[in-house]
Amino acid sequence: MKKAQFTGEVNTVRDMCYALKEDLGCFMEVTRAIATMTFDFMLKNIDIAPGDLICCHFLADNEPYLGLLKLNYKTGYTHYVSQMEEGAVNTIIRHKTLLPSDGQKVDEAVLISLETGEIKLIEKAYEINGTKEFYMSNYLINCSTDLSDNQKLKIIDKVTQKISKKYYDEDFDKVAKLKKVVSEGLEEKNEIRVDEIAQEVFETNLAVREEYIQEIQKAGLTDEAITVPDKLAEKKFKTHKIKTDTGIEINFPLSYYDNRDMIEFANNPDGSISIIIKNVGKIINKR
Repeated sequence: MKKAQFTGEVNTVRDMCYALKEDLGCFMEVTRAIATMTFDFMLKNIDIAPGDLICCHFLADNEPYLGLLKLNYKTGYTHYVSQMEEGAVNTIIRHKTLLPSDGQKVDEAVLISLETGEIKLIEKAYEINGTKEFYMSNYLINCSTDLSDNQKLKIIDKVTQKISKKYYDEDFDKVAKLKKVVSEGLEEKNEIRVDEIAQEVFETNLAVREEYIQEIQKAGLTDEAITVPDKLAEKKFKTHKIKTDTGIEINFPLSYYDNRDMIEFANNPDGSISIIIKNVGKIINKR
């Protein structure tokens, strides 16, 4: 389970937990409100899996918790017995609202400590307004999760590609520039800064830069600076791989990106792109 903390000066679920901590008698009122919020959000976003929401109060190591367990429906087959004139008839039907079996793990769950406010959650990403997002943490609970270094880098990469596709038609130059900016930052101080990436990659377009930073924060990454371990930096940001629409794949050191003595990308009058690899002394065949 991921650990998380409530965010925002105004947070409805956090306020409900405070009320529940003071008075367990409001359990039904609080959980009914949370269930209604969840149901209303699911109605507006039909890609979210339907299911039953179980709300519970329990103690773990003498610490009180509010538990929200969403049991997503499974499709399966079951017996259906109907009474006919000639007697009982047993048929097999396809059922779309079966609950998970005893041995199955819960797909989505939130555990909130009423003592400390600490949150533990399991969640799934669904399409929200055209983008896959974690709706529980981003829209219902309003909390930020503790992300691994790899997850943080994936968010930066994903948001960069999304903004590049939206405004620059997935411009190769923007994606390569991002990796180069990150690589240079890692070489200098072993960290990357989101504001510096936005400034370098999207340059003078202030609106796009602002949207870029907002999208990253919306995805759950609120750190201004991200420290990246050497092994992960080596794996993610030392080389860049491209594939042309003609099926050619090229994997080159990122330091060559804007070095025209090594590799050059030339725009042709007909709109096509020529890739020129220079100063090659030897070619080795690899499987």
